[in-house]
Amino acid sequence: MWRPTTDKKFGVVIYNFNGSSVKHGLSLEIGETVQILEEDGQGWLRGFSTRNKNHKGVFPSSYVHLKKCKVDNKGQYETVTPVEDNIALEITSVLREWGAIWKKFYLGKDDRFERHYITIRKVMLELIDIRRQIMSGDRTQEQLTELKRIAAGKIDWGNSQMGLDLVPRMECEIADVDKTSVVELFKLHFQSREDTRSTRGILRKNKKRESVPIHHLHCMVEKFESNVGEDVEIFLSLYDAKEGIFISERFMTRKSKTETKPSSHSALYTDLGQADLARDLYVVVHVVRVGRMLFKENEKKKSDQVYRRPYGCGVASINDILSANIEQTDDIGQYVKIFNCVSSEHDFPSLHENIIKKQTSKLNVSNSQIHGIPLSVKMLHGDMNQLRKENPLLFSRGINIVRKLGFADVIMPGDARNDVYITIDRGEFEKGGKTAGKNVEVCMKVYDMEGKQIMDCISVGEGMPLKTDFQSVIYYHSNQPKWNETVKLVIPPEKCQGSHVRFEFRHCSNRDAQKKLYAFGFMHLTRADGATIADGTHEVFVYKYDDQIYKFHCEENHRFGSTHIYLKLPSGPADMMTAPGSVMGNNSYQRNLKENFFITTRVCSTKLPQNLDLVALLRWKDHPERIHHSLNKLTKIRGEDIVKCQDIIDTLFNILDEDTEAYGKPVFQALVYVIGILSDRRYQNLQTDLDTYIEKHFAGTLAHKPLMSNLKLCAEEAVHYADKQEHVKRAFRAIPYLFKFIIQSRLLYARATKAKEESVFKESLKCLFNAMNNMVQFGGDFMLQSQIMLLNNFSSTYDCLLHEIGSGPTVCTLKEVATYVKNLIDCVARENVSSELHSAKLRCILDTVNSRLFEERESRSILLSVFLNHVRMHLVLKQELKLCGEVLGDMLSSLQTMSRKHSVNGEVQLIVQTLLDNLLQTLLTIPRQGELTGQFVACLTCTLKLMREEHFRNLLNSFSDRKPLKEFITRIFIVFRELVKQDVFPQDWMVMRMVTNDVILSAIQYFSQILTSHFLLKEKFDNQLWSSFFNLSVSFLTQPSLQLETFSEVKRNKIKDQYGDMRVLMGHEIESMWHNLGDLRVSFLSLMGAFVEVTLVPETELRRTTLPFFFDMMQCEQKLKGNFRQVESEIIDKLDLLVGAMNKGDEEYRTLFYSILTERLQNQPWKATGLSFVSTVARLLDTLLDYRSVMTRDDEKFKQMSCTMNILKFYKDELKKEDMYKRYIYKLHDLHVPEKNYTEAAFTLRTLAHSLQWSNKPLREDEEFPRQTEWQRKEALYQKIIDLFDKGQTWEQGIPLCKELAMQYESKAFDYAKLGKILRKQADFYEQIQNNTRMETDFFRISFYGLDFPTFLRNKSLVMRARVFERGDGILQMIQTEFPAALVWTQHQQPDEEVLQSHVQYIEVRKVNPIPEEPELFHDKTVPEKILKYYETNDVKKFYFDRPFHRGDKDPNNEFKSLWLDRTRLTISSTIPGILRWFEVVHTEKVEVSPLEHAIETMQKKNKELSCTIATYTSEEYKNTSINPLSMCLNGVIDAAVMGGIKKYQEAFFVPEYAASHPRDGILLDRLKKHILEQVDILDKGLRLHGELAPPDVKPLQAKLENMFASMKNTISAQGSPIAGHKTSTGNKLNQVVPPPGTIPPPSPFTPPDDGTTFKLSLQEPMEPSRRPVSTISTASTGSSDSTSSSGVGTIPEGDEDADELETPTPEGPVWVPREASPILPGNVGTITTYDNNSNSTLLMHLPSANFHKISTSSKTKIYTKDGSLPKVPYRPRQMSRMSSEPALLQSSPTMSRASSNESFEENTARRSWDGSGTGQAPRIPPRPSVRLSMPEPRMTHLSSQSFREDLLQRKAPDIPQKKRNRRSNSVSPTRLAEPGAFLPATQLGEPAPPLPPKPSGKPNGVGVPSRQSVLLPAQHASKPLPPTPAAPQVRKPPPELPPS
Repeated sequence: MWRPTTDKKFGVVIYNFNGSSVKHGLSLEIGETVQILEEDGQGWLRGFSTRNKNHKGVFPSSYVHLKKCKVDNKGQYETVTPVEDNIALEITSVLREWGAIWKKFYLGKDDRFERHYITIRKVMLELIDIRRQIMSGDRTQEQLTELKRIAAGKIDWGNSQMGLDLVPRMECEIADVDKTSVVELFKLHFQSREDTRSTRGILRKNKKRESVPIHHLHCMVEKFESNVGEDVEIFLSLYDAKEGIFISERFMTRKSKTETKPSSHSALYTDLGQADLARDLYVVVHVVRVGRMLFKENEKKKSDQVYRRPYGCGVASINDILSANIEQTDDIGQYVKIFNCVSSEHDFPSLHENIIKKQTSKLNVSNSQIHGIPLSVKMLHGDMNQLRKENPLLFSRGINIVRKLGFADVIMPGDARNDVYITIDRGEFEKGGKTAGKNVEVCMKVYDMEGKQIMDCISVGEGMPLKTDFQSVIYYHSNQPKWNETVKLVIPPEKCQGSHVRFEFRHCSNRDAQKKLYAFGFMHLTRADGATIADGTHEVFVYKYDDQIYKFHCEENHRFGSTHIYLKLPSGPADMMTAPGSVMGNNSYQRNLKENFFITTRVCSTKLPQNLDLVALLRWKDHPERIHHSLNKLTKIRGEDIVKCQDIIDTLFNILDEDTEAYGKPVFQALVYVIGILSDRRYQNLQTDLDTYIEKHFAGTLAHKPLMSNLKLCAEEAVHYADKQEHVKRAFRAIPYLFKFIIQSRLLYARATKAKEESVFKESLKCLFNAMNNMVQFGGDFMLQSQIMLLNNFSSTYDCLLHEIGSGPTVCTLKEVATYVKNLIDCVARENVSSELHSAKLRCILDTVNSRLFEERESRSILLSVFLNHVRMHLVLKQELKLCGEVLGDMLSSLQTMSRKHSVNGEVQLIVQTLLDNLLQTLLTIPRQGELTGQFVACLTCTLKLMREEHFRNLLNSFSDRKPLKEFITRIFIVFRELVKQDVFPQDWMVMRMVTNDVILSAIQYFSQILTSHFLLKEKFDNQLWSSFFNLSVSFLTQPSLQLETFSEVKRNKIKDQYGDMRVLMGHEIESMWHNLGDLRVSFLSLMGAFVEVTLVPETELRRTTLPFFFDMMQCEQKLKGNFRQVESEIIDKLDLLVGAMNKGDEEYRTLFYSILTERLQNQPWKATGLSFVSTVARLLDTLLDYRSVMTRDDEKFKQMSCTMNILKFYKDELKKEDMYKRYIYKLHDLHVPEKNYTEAAFTLRTLAHSLQWSNKPLREDEEFPRQTEWQRKEALYQKIIDLFDKGQTWEQGIPLCKELAMQYESKAFDYAKLGKILRKQADFYEQIQNNTRMETDFFRISFYGLDFPTFLRNKSLVMRARVFERGDGILQMIQTEFPAALVWTQHQQPDEEVLQSHVQYIEVRKVNPIPEEPELFHDKTVPEKILKYYETNDVKKFYFDRPFHRGDKDPNNEFKSLWLDRTRLTISSTIPGILRWFEVVHTEKVEVSPLEHAIETMQKKNKELSCTIATYTSEEYKNTSINPLSMCLNGVIDAAVMGGIKKYQEAFFVPEYAASHPRDGILLDRLKKHILEQVDILDKGLRLHGELAPPDVKPLQAKLENMFASMKNTISAQGSPIAGHKTSTGNKLNQVVPPPGTIPPPSPFTPPDDGTTFKLSLQEPMEPSRRPVSTISTASTGSSDSTSSSGVGTIPEGDEDADELETPTPEGPVWVPREASPILPGNVGTITTYDNNSNSTLLMHLPSANFHKISTSSKTKIYTKDGSLPKVPYRPRQMSRMSSEPALLQSSPTMSRASSNESFEENTARRSWDGSGTGQAPRIPPRPSVRLSMPEPRMTHLSSQSFREDLLQRKAPDIPQKKRNRRSNSVSPTRLAEPGAFLPATQLGEPAPPLPPKPSGKPNGVGVPSRQSVLLPAQHASKPLPPTPAAPQVRKPPPELPPS
């Protein structure tokens, strides 16, 4: 029992499930999500996949993993959302959407493949890993936040790279559209766009890096590779190589010789500013060994003392890390190589500089024992609190903080420092009477003012504990050591006063047991005036003991006596004037003038001032008389010194409390100066400390009075004194903190006095604001900056004024503060002031809108109207539009946020009344794109979204007259239309676009009601306004943002879930308004085109709603005009544009259009006209849809041209649309040119040119030409056409155009320059015709059977002109490429009706022959052959093809008696060539040609060929050329006659039996007799001409021909008729070749008359030189030649079961070699023989002997020219049939046989039959029983070598070597007959098709697998084995068993 589920609502598929295995099953794949609707309690669930919500079915519950989810709207329309983290859900959705696009990148492999595929894949994998981490539940909150941030960045980056929509985010989460205002959405989109302009989504951290000016460098020592043998100290510090200074403290780690790792290995260098990142920074590593003085120290003299000795140094550059633009996620390894200084330790202080400068001469690497120190470096950003929060693990492991030497660029609050850095720089000491220098060690100690040593106050390096004293490095035997060691003194501030540092100098020797103290020096940390020691280098005097004291005090444990003894001495040059004692020493210590010691100090303290003026101010009580001087000096002190001192503000207020009257103004100025310094960007973070001070430590109870009075005085002085503006400006800049001090002082005073004098305070406050109001209303330039400063900082006083007094009331009420603000804004000058002041005012308003004052209704009601008036003023004046947009946007955003808590209808109404119209006008005047426009559009959208019905009603009532109301509605309609038509927002801002559309749709619905109520009645009807409404509606409905079909499924579902399909809603609104019009609809016939665009939107409901509009318009126009031509024209024009060019519309649209309009027209009186129009449009849609479908695929040129031609005919013949016709003419031309169909392209343009006149009528510009006159357009077209005819070698067609242009240039334009040019072009055409030989082309009939072809090809036949050298198999391959599912029609009969109406595609390609027509110009004229030859295959419209067959019994001795021809004549729609290479067959006629008629045609053709050849050699041009072609021609006819050519006709037709059985053929017999006699006359003339032209070496041939001709004449009776009853010759069988039945084309329309009275040249179809077969010709030794068919030896027609056996002729007699240079004329044919070495067999062919040199008699397979070389015969191999392994016959291009790969074999042989009798038929060869050939399929003439050997032996041919004779003697190769160079389908060779193979188990997508009967395709199109079916996805465990169904 199925029941709805309660908790099982959502799940993820974990096993693949095949839904077809159970009834109503739902197929599922792993990873799909399903929504569950019902369960049966037995393990089955019912629901649907979220991929396809419309398909519901059942599936097992065990195949689904259930997940927690949230259900909204429980019931039929419930929505289920999984309860997961939002970013995890987004990652899931994004991965699904990206997956499809990613796959397209892979399949398309376009230019973006390499760039996107790999990168997107990597990002997708990263997102999967991030989702896994988020879902794991083991991450901290900080880690989750970081993961979400990274994921959001990668998603946004990926979306931008793949062209997906921008996602507005708030803190990494997708913004909730319902809870976010439109203005805020706009800002989020803008911000998100900036965030995504990065690589791989990491910009957010980059932005944080830019916004936070504090950076840190984490450095970790991984390990320490050391073989020093002693303890070592390692120091790491940051060094600026450009300035040559260290910028950080030193980090120190220690490693003993027994340890493997350093004691402390992690350091964080802090406080790096932006300027530091630009430095040339290095990490410098110094290594100091701690142990013996020397490495090789004598063990006997070894000392127990431990010394610090220099060892080595290394550097590592970190510039790449500092300047990296990407966020560093992992540590970067750095390997620091250590260079030791054992041999040159004096270079130790500067060794790092030498390494950086690569001064290798100063480096010692040969004895290095430390290989290096590996470091890990990483940059971090933000303050320390932020770092601790983001990197808890880093700080939990223990990290050493290494501070910067000096303050950071930005001082953070609470950052109190009291550090004194002392660098022991260098010294100069005496040798002391020794030859070697001293080993000096400096020991540093710190003493307080009482002389006590301060313990644990010296930091040698971070990472080590503090020390009481410090010992320097010792340089061996150096009197001028340079230490450059820096230490930090960590002394409490209270102990610094009076303290000093003592430096003790000891000499260390490995011979002494103790270090000997011999001198000292000291330095005061503070001066006598209280200031801390100044930064810089200081010289320290060196004092020594006298000799007696020295002897007594040189023990190691010596302790100085009282420090006061030496403190009276000067410590350095600075104390020379102030020291109380002697400058040279005293009784205890004497200064050594020859020795010097230098140190460098740097103080970084917030408590120890170094400035004397600052110290004097802090000690003002010591010198009260100097207070004024100290306060004045304060304004001269640097900000760095002031911010270091945190006691200065207390000091100022203490002075103020001392005497308000005397010190009030200077203290105020000093306070303003200090506050101004804290406002600097570097010290802004210290403002937090100042706030803390004011709230917790400030105690000035009376300070508010002088502060207010002085501030008021500043405002008053600003008006009157120009020289005090700088002081006033500083005061107003400090207003925020001045008011904080004032309010805090007032609160303290009120607390102390129990709120006394409150009225006095408020009155003083009011006076202060009045003074400010008075200041801003003046427009003087001198006080402009002061006014701006006041307005910029005024809003910062609101929080102070609204400060609560304890838990009671505030200092000022909301109303009072709002009044102050209102008065100030209203007082700002409005005229003749700078735009800067307006900007400051608007910024003040903007700050107020974003403050607490605007949140509270009490204060908002006071401020809103004032603010709106000021914004409106600036909108009208077009001033400060950006700020106006920001102010208005923040207002509306605040109101939309507050509207969720309480009503804001009043405020919205005020905004609508005040600004709505101005907002519309502003949008109409500003640019259509940009941030400013987007801001105002967001404001308008937000305003409309806040409006309710009452707001629209009040807006309507606010217009007292219809005119302003109409103008307002017109404006808003225009704005709406611009918004939906223009790209105001970027394409990827889909959320913003959809929100805007949703608001516009709601507003249109409101305004449509106003149209109906105020502008519909006849007396009030406004056509313009209604037209604007409909145009707006159409633009809204057709905008790209709403075409859901173009979006991905994910995006489409999101939009539908959020907004529905807004097109349908708008469609219903249009329908409602349309029906409201009633009879007024006739006024909107011009909207027909717009409505067509609406109906083409692919939404069925919308189409059903809007298509009836067409009927309404037709009906309206029919009533008005009696026809609907306007509607008809509009529909057709728009459909052509939208369907054909813009890819709109589909088959469903055509069906709905036809059905809906047909139904509406049934009851109309004009039904017939309407239905005719509907049918026409339906056919037009079919045509346009076909055109659109084929134009999208570049490889289907045949379809494209055919479909374009179909449209041309439709527009020209049916619709008479000239403009559209011209447009498609250009498109057809553009299709021809890339395919090099230049002739067709010329004919295409010629149709357009002929429609133009030679006039000056102006023409508009079109797709190809600019605006010009008709004369210019036609001239340009003619020039282009002539060039195309020239390229296509169709010069005959170009000559008439040249003549027409020449006439215009000569008699109309008188442009002789152009005339000369065109005449030269014309002359060139004539020369080309006379001199060039053009290759002939074949023609093919192509038939398309079946209903699945496009309408323009369905069940139609075409005749196509092939390209030069293009054969039938190429045509078939081209057609099959465009129709891969089509089968080849294999039957001779035409298909029946069942086939024509089936849904199977069949293609038939058949060779046809042209029937030329004689040009009228050539009538009764002798025309050269080259001129006539063009017309044989051009300007033809009729074609034919024949199929030979035998009727009745076939005579085995003479098959011509029963050989009939089944002739099909075709007529096409236009002559070829034309605007296409093919035209449709419009008429087909079938006739039968009798054997006698066939013989007449054959004789007639042969006579004309002979006449042409003889006429050629009669002309003077050919008399001096070779006569070989003439010799061949005569020999071929005469020699064949001897063999009985005419004799066969005599035996067949000139016998009594024939005359008796065919009494009606008397006339035909007479014609045959006449042609035979005519041939004799022609031969007689030819022989005489040949005798005159023959050279001596050809005279024997002449004699032979004369003898043969005499023999021929003997066979003819004296009456001139053939001799009847002539007996058949019984010659050698080997010389008798079985002739194939053939046909000759029908008589030409200009055939010579039958009466023989006149003879003229006629057009025939001689063989092209480029289409002849090539091989060796052999003839008999007697001079006679074997005549055979050109298509092979032994050709037997299909159906002849008693076919004769064939005998192969032996190649004897002279051998003939092909002649490439001589023209080829029809003549006799010899036998061509050649061996095939692979199969040991012989190939036979036949060619005209006219093309060969006679060179020798041989039986060899190779032939040679006269010079003994092989003939250079061009050839191209033909591909063999896949059913044969024999090699293909090679064929030559210049002598290639004309054959069609698609004509029947009988037609091939008939067309190619040549004989020597002049009849075109060879005598029949008697059968020979030894060899029998069959024809199961097309095969080449391929006889076995065994048969050939037998023939040779019988004819006594020269001996063949025994080796060849024995080769494969017992085998007979299967014979194969074929046209040379052509492979045809077997079914087109006259035999029945073999049965089709079984259907394959699989079929590649979109590729038809050709059957064995199909023509052989190129290798790339050959069918390939299907790839193996991929295995199903593997799962971890097998799926569970299915529950019972």
